[in-house]
Amino acid sequence: MLVRYEAAYRFETQFRVVVQQDDRQLLDRMYGARDNLKVWAFGQKLKREVGWEWGANENVVWEGHDAFVDLRPGRARITLVADQQPSPAARRNVDLVMLTTDVEQVESRIEKESYLPLDGMLTQSGDVYVRAHNGGDELLTVSAHAFGGGTCQQHSPYWIHQRDWQPLEPLQVAPHETTDWVEVGGLLDSLNDGQWGLTVSPPSMARIEIGAVTAAGEIEIINQFEGRLAGLPLAYHADTRYSRKLRHQRDVLFDLLDYLRAQPAGNPPTLTPIFAQTFATGIDAEYDAGVAELQAMFGLSAPEPGSPSNGVGPRGFLELRDIATEKLADYCRDLEGRSDQIAVVSLGDEISLPSPSADMHESFRTWLRQRQLTPRDLNPAWGDDWDQVSYDPDPSRRGTAPGLYYWSRRYAHHYGIQAIKQRTDILREHLPHAGIGANYSPHYPLDHAYLGEVNKWISCFRDEGMTLPWSEDYIWQMPVGSLQMNNINLDMFRAGVRGRPDAKIMYYVMPHWPGNRPPTWRRLFFGAVAHGMTMVNLFEFRPVQAAYTENHVSHNGMYAEILRSFRQLARFEDIVQEGQVRSGRAGLWFS
Repeated sequence: MLVRYEAAYRFETQFRVVVQQDDRQLLDRMYGARDNLKVWAFGQKLKREVGWEWGANENVVWEGHDAFVDLRPGRARITLVADQQPSPAARRNVDLVMLTTDVEQVESRIEKESYLPLDGMLTQSGDVYVRAHNGGDELLTVSAHAFGGGTCQQHSPYWIHQRDWQPLEPLQVAPHETTDWVEVGGLLDSLNDGQWGLTVSPPSMARIEIGAVTAAGEIEIINQFEGRLAGLPLAYHADTRYSRKLRHQRDVLFDLLDYLRAQPAGNPPTLTPIFAQTFATGIDAEYDAGVAELQAMFGLSAPEPGSPSNGVGPRGFLELRDIATEKLADYCRDLEGRSDQIAVVSLGDEISLPSPSADMHESFRTWLRQRQLTPRDLNPAWGDDWDQVSYDPDPSRRGTAPGLYYWSRRYAHHYGIQAIKQRTDILREHLPHAGIGANYSPHYPLDHAYLGEVNKWISCFRDEGMTLPWSEDYIWQMPVGSLQMNNINLDMFRAGVRGRPDAKIMYYVMPHWPGNRPPTWRRLFFGAVAHGMTMVNLFEFRPVQAAYTENHVSHNGMYAEILRSFRQLARFEDIVQEGQVRSGRAGLWFS
């Protein structure tokens, strides 16, 4: 008898699970106590409590790997009892109860699974069915497409859940015949909504019926698609048995547009570049027009059809992290005269600057000589003996050889900036109008999260290692601090481009929901504007049924808040784009 719930760090979240059958009480067990043994994520396996080094979050756990109940065939009653509990007490957020006889799989997952064990067992097996009718005169094949074996697109973080999907055998449908119901719930996640789909080959007149099990155990049609079918992209819900929904993907877009059209009128920004990954085109002409309407509504920088990566247009965005340095010039030449339309070039995501190899001793010595340093500047006992000098940035040397450690770190910083500057110089020659940058993460180093390293966040831009400062506001994902702390990153970036009035700063203002909230996003957005952001990036700006990973915006209220905030920005964006944040008369000292 397994339960998945939130175990708030250092708080009690006690509740009882009671199981009754045939007037017999089979289980009455306390779950959620701090002292109870729980199944933890990230290889922690079975522990009572875990305090993560990055803060007290990631506290969804499983409990009950050793709780057994002897059930007979038939109905049983499961009761969750939320009684008084000792202090300190937290709210009890119980996700689900899972009954399983597969003890071997439970034990194996706890031992081997690296993310949150047991999550991968959760599908809609037995809940969702499909059957097909062939309205034509030739044999049809109906199969589940994409995503690996016909399974749904998972939205666990980067598909990390271990799955034991059972593939769907293609359905062969004779002319004017209808198949039996075929179970497909085992291909669908029950933790997240998402995408799934069917393919009809050859394209033909057909009818696809989607069924869901009722409380009485019967299959009831909840949707059907009829006509000349080929591909059938579908948006499923994690609770199909209860929501009774499995829609066409186009309905997700048009439902969102209907909601947004009802919002108060206004104009989007026109001077501020706004980037986002949103709905992909290609379903049909009406759908593509809807995508264009959404992009125009928010003032998104839309890519040209068929352009490389994220697009080459008036505000083109190129992702070049995978292009080798020696191939960059040729790549740029192949842009065929459109280079002046590229506004942003990305060299990576959440990157560190390049590091010298451990054996670069002679290069280190040459660099020291260029700065008119001698071995005695690193250690007075070394005099002029260069054989004593070796590149060694190991933090353990901080106490035993502080001079060597200090200058080794300075050299590593110099090397990293110059190494990435080689790529930047090539790109600046061929793409003179592009800002060249890479997303920096505020998450690490963990010993000073939120505060970037000076060599990376400031010196790199002063030395033109890159030209476009760029980071993200995942502050709402990390515990625990004020949203205003996020603005320090933008202040550091402004220090990096000080004296360059035309320099831009791009920032990921993340609206992802679940995770962020509309009022929180609003504070982060206008805080970023006030501290120097001139280019906005929303990253994944589409619902879970259209998104690629676990990052998505599946809350209408978030879209409404962003629309309102953008329309407010439009009223004064000329000041943001043509002016600068006023210089302060006090400074923040970073080292």
